[in-house]
Amino acid sequence: MSNYLRLKKMLYVVSLAAVSIVLGLVEITWPIPGASFLKLDFSEVAILVALLVLGNKETMIVVLIRSFSRRLFLGFSLDGIVGEMVAMVASFSIIIAYNLSRRFLKIKDKPLIYEVSVNGNKIKRNEFIVTTLTITLFLTVILFAFNFFIATPIYYTLPNPYVPVLSISGRLHYTVFTFIPDSPFTYAQYFWALLVLYLPFNIVKGALVSIVFLLLKPRMKYLEL
Repeated sequence: MSNYLRLKKMLYVVSLAAVSIVLGLVEITWPIPGASFLKLDFSEVAILVALLVLGNKETMIVVLIRSFSRRLFLGFSLDGIVGEMVAMVASFSIIIAYNLSRRFLKIKDKPLIYEVSVNGNKIKRNEFIVTTLTITLFLTVILFAFNFFIATPIYYTLPNPYVPVLSISGRLHYTVFTFIPDSPFTYAQYFWALLVLYLPFNIVKGALVSIVFLLLKPRMKYLEL
């Protein structure tokens, strides 16, 4: 790889990380009582653009730079770190899902930085459907699992402005297995409460991010790469 291409990649990595941070500042609060800590944003669109332009390795670097940079600006509080972990899991879920959708569709395009596609501009219906469904499914399932086992027990035992502290002993819990015995929930109650809380949000987020990206994708070939 030439030094010019390395420099070019580095510039795109930093630029797309910055775009992701800026998009993440525009947040829509989820309008469900008790769920004001859920924020809908479109920062993951920049992650999908990074996948299209740069490929997997560089996109993972974009995610890491975005997360570390946000913590530098916003601080390294425990609730902030947990929120950043959730954002990273969401990004990595989308990366995996997008790659799987390309396999399902048998599409083997190279990243645009190497080779600009000469195919038509329009997204075919099956690509639109498969990509949206795969990203939405993966994002929903993986984030629900992460929230169920790790993130929510931490959030609900941390003093923070979004949720009441539910730990009876006041002890911080890092997994669901210590949290449930110390909370007013049974495992079944906890599961269904989180399902109602997170499932609609993640479905909407996955679908919107996918649709916005797929509407932008045909125009990406006109970038000066």
